[in-house]
Amino acid sequence: MNLILISSTALNKTIDDIIYMNVLIFSIFFAFLIVGYIKWINTYKDFRNALHNKENIDGFLPNGEKLEEVLIRETVNLKNEEKLKEIKELKENLNEINDYVTKWIHEIKIPLSVCELIADEIEEEGLSNIAGELRQELERINFLVSQVLYTSRASSYSEDFIIEEVNLNSIVKSVIKNNINSFISKKIELEMHDLDFNVFTDSKWIFYIIEQIINNACKYVDVQGRIEIYAEEDDECTRLFIRDNGMGIPYKDIGRIFDRGFTGDNGRKTSKSTGMGLYICKKIADKLNIKLEVSSQVSQYTEFTIIFYKMADYFNVTKL
Repeated sequence: MNLILISSTALNKTIDDIIYMNVLIFSIFFAFLIVGYIKWINTYKDFRNALHNKENIDGFLPNGEKLEEVLIRETVNLKNEEKLKEIKELKENLNEINDYVTKWIHEIKIPLSVCELIADEIEEEGLSNIAGELRQELERINFLVSQVLYTSRASSYSEDFIIEEVNLNSIVKSVIKNNINSFISKKIELEMHDLDFNVFTDSKWIFYIIEQIINNACKYVDVQGRIEIYAEEDDECTRLFIRDNGMGIPYKDIGRIFDRGFTGDNGRKTSKSTGMGLYICKKIADKLNIKLEVSSQVSQYTEFTIIFYKMADYFNVTKL
């Protein structure tokens, strides 16, 4: 273009025309460049924001037919397929482990039942102290075995909750019966009152939550300690209180007792805590739309409150 202008016009006019033409061409070029950049930014704006905020990008993929847009879609779809395949394999492995654990637990209950019969025979021989100690250890083993079962179920995403009407008095009595040797061996005073309330929840999971709290209460109270269990109801919810006069929980540990693997000062002192029981309780309670609260004072008391909301709130119950 510049050569044509130079050869066809006088030199003094040519320089002005060249400058004008170059400015015009570059202006048009940069205008197209800026417009193209703005369009490109707008095309990928939502996509880039989703990436930056670590959100799901599937809804923000470009839907044009340009090469780069097609490549982006195909790359994301390929990565999604790879991740879905990995998730499927992990779920299958987890289900295999859960199946094995479930079968193992059912198998181990047979020799435990035989040991209970042996304890009965030992007691008939007049060795009641030894029989009592054996029953206490069997009760402890049964509790730990059940904890393994519930932990494996809590990690399963194929388990549905069954929400039904549950009587608090009946479920608490079942838990006490299941842990009766812990009460007897430490001569724990048990006071139960005002428990005749019905709540809507999953019976097996609320049994686990209540048993975990009561088992902890038995674990951390002194010999001849005291545990009180009662309930209250209002228009919004039913509250179940489980209170003991044990060693209490330090203030600095209160906010962490539901954390996974947290044992705290009490767990380290007694060497009886895995830090998993209350973690599973909180995990399941959240799924069941149940609220867990705890208050405590060292060397005075610990009180757990299980709050069951009225039936309308159970539309929020989700799968495990």
